[in-house]
Amino acid sequence: MRGRIEQWAGRTPVAVAAGLTLAWHVVLFALAELVGGLSVSWFPDLGSALVNAGTAAGVLVLAAWMGWWRGAALGWRGPARSWWWCLPIVAVTVPYAAPGITGSVTVLTSTAVTMLTVGIAEESLSRGVNQYVLARLSAMRAAVWVGVLFGLGHALSALWFGRPWDDTLAQVISTIAYGFGLAALRWHLGTIWPLVVLHASDNFVQLRSPGAAALWWQAVVAVFFVVYGWWLIRRLPERPGEPVSSGTDPR
Repeated sequence: MRGRIEQWAGRTPVAVAAGLTLAWHVVLFALAELVGGLSVSWFPDLGSALVNAGTAAGVLVLAAWMGWWRGAALGWRGPARSWWWCLPIVAVTVPYAAPGITGSVTVLTSTAVTMLTVGIAEESLSRGVNQYVLARLSAMRAAVWVGVLFGLGHALSALWFGRPWDDTLAQVISTIAYGFGLAALRWHLGTIWPLVVLHASDNFVQLRSPGAAALWWQAVVAVFFVVYGWWLIRRLPERPGEPVSSGTDPR
C-alpha cells in the first residue's frame, strides 16, 4: 500500500495532496460530531482541542508509517539562523493584539492550548505532508498549491459548520495567501515547528482580541504574505528543500 501511495504521489502530487486534505477534513468533521461539544469549567475548549489533537495524531501516524517524517519537515532541525525569517510574520501578527486581549486566565489558557493543537494539526498536514508530496513540483508551484488547498480546506469547514459565505470568502482568500507565505518560509526553515508557533499565536490573538481587524488591514496582511512568500522563494538556493522519493528537487 505504501508503495502504491508513493507511486500516486510521484505521478499526480496535486491529486494526492487534495485527497489528503479531503481525508483530513473527513476525520476532523467526524471527531467534531463525536467530541466537539465537550466543555468543562477548567477547559472551555476541551472538545475543539481533542478534535484537533486527533487530526494531528492522524497526520503524524501517517507520516511515520509512510517514512515521510524527515521529508515532511516533522523533525526539529534546520539552522537556527533561518528563524530570523519568521520576524516579519510576527510583526504583522502583533497589531491584532493592539486593542488588547480579553478573557479570564482559564479562558486564555484554554484558547492557547487549543490553538496550539490547531497549529500542529494544520501545519503537519499543509506545510508538512502536503508540501512534501507537492515538492515534486517547483518550489513556487508547490507553495501555491499548498496555499490553495489550505484555503479551500477552510471553505469545506465553512460548508460543514454552516458559516456565513461572505465571511468565508474573505477567509479563504486570506488563508490562501497565508498558506502560501508559510509554505515559502518552510523551504528556508526545514521544519514545521516554528510555523506551528506562529500559526497558533496568530489564531490566539485574533480570537482573544475584542473585535475583528479592519477589512483593509486584513487585505494588507494578505498582500504581505503573497509578496513575502514570493520574495522568500526567489532567495532559495539552486537546490532547496529535502530530496523526495521521486528523485527530483523542489526547485
